[in-house]
Amino acid sequence: MKKTYEIAGQVMGFFDAFKGSRPAMDNERILIVRGRSRKILPLDQLDSKIKEIGEIIGGTEIDADSEKITKILEVGNKNIQKSENTTENIDSHGFSRMKEELESMGLVVAYKVFELPNFDVIIAIWEDKHEIPPLYVEVTVSERDD
Repeated sequence: MKKTYEIAGQVMGFFDAFKGSRPAMDNERILIVRGRSRKILPLDQLDSKIKEIGEIIGGTEIDADSEKITKILEVGNKNIQKSENTTENIDSHGFSRMKEELESMGLVVAYKVFELPNFDVIIAIWEDKHEIPPLYVEVTVSERDD
């Protein structure tokens, strides 16, 4: 089994979102998995739960304002384009815009980026601001260019 699947599986299992989850992208350099869970988290625990699973998978959290984020997104974009020739370039503010758009629909969003020895991992979760199921989970595991 590829290491990307192991990492994504740990994240999806942690949030009880494994059943019914599916890869949105899967090539030899990047895996993006989306799922949803009937589990609901208190809104004030979204960030801490992502941090907890980041520690479980052995990641080091990258500050959202860090210049490293731009590099991580560039590598991820390159990995995506290897199998999706029509993909446009991803910019470093994409997560902020995604968060704003989901929040404008009444959802609460949290995401974090982690570095692992050979991978970058982005974990995003969101749920209704009234804590009504489902909890949505997305994990991106991208091989790092070192």
